[in-house]
Amino acid sequence: MIKKILLPAVTIFMFTACSMKMPSFSMPSFSMPSFFDSEDEELASLTQANLCQEIESFDSKLTCYKKILDNNSYAQLRMGTYHADKKEYKDAVKYLEQAKNNDNVYANLALAFLYYKGDGVNKDIDKSFELLKESSDIDPNAAYQLARFYLQGINTKIDNQKGVELINFAASKGVSTAQKMLINIHREGSFEQPRDQKKVEYWENIVKQNKEDTTFKIYKL
Repeated sequence: MIKKILLPAVTIFMFTACSMKMPSFSMPSFSMPSFFDSEDEELASLTQANLCQEIESFDSKLTCYKKILDNNSYAQLRMGTYHADKKEYKDAVKYLEQAKNNDNVYANLALAFLYYKGDGVNKDIDKSFELLKESSDIDPNAAYQLARFYLQGINTKIDNQKGVELINFAASKGVSTAQKMLINIHREGSFEQPRDQKKVEYWENIVKQNKEDTTFKIYKL
């Protein structure tokens, strides 16, 4: 069951609206982590990048991002995922590393995918694992991806409790694939979890309400 749910998301970047499903790298609306509340500079950078994101013309959108690229980690993040989608991995790594060096924790997820597959970098599953661990307490999509390592015993001992905790965190933040996985976990009693029909019905109701997963908006051009 875990492989069926998670592996398709790990296979490729695809940061488009219906893609970027790293073990699928979108909440009725994206809510910024609370730590940004006291970080005016970070908030300003995100706001500036979001103005570019709202531009409908693709060429104008790219021009907007390029104008702020040197000093905006969210522009760097989104240009990195854009180039990864196009399989232009040299540029992808360059921009994602810039974003990470500028303390943008969301770059970790995209870099983790590249290291997991060896795209543009030497394949390094240990590095992928560590990158996800660094960001999993903030980025719910990173948490969901990290759960795969614990539940399948990839580069670590199997830890069902930790894996399910990470899935619950991701689901609580609006990651639809995590919500759907919890339905199956509680219906089937997998990963050492008891069957629980109330939780099944709870997450089924959440999934019905969560018609569009917007948690990937942070990465998207």
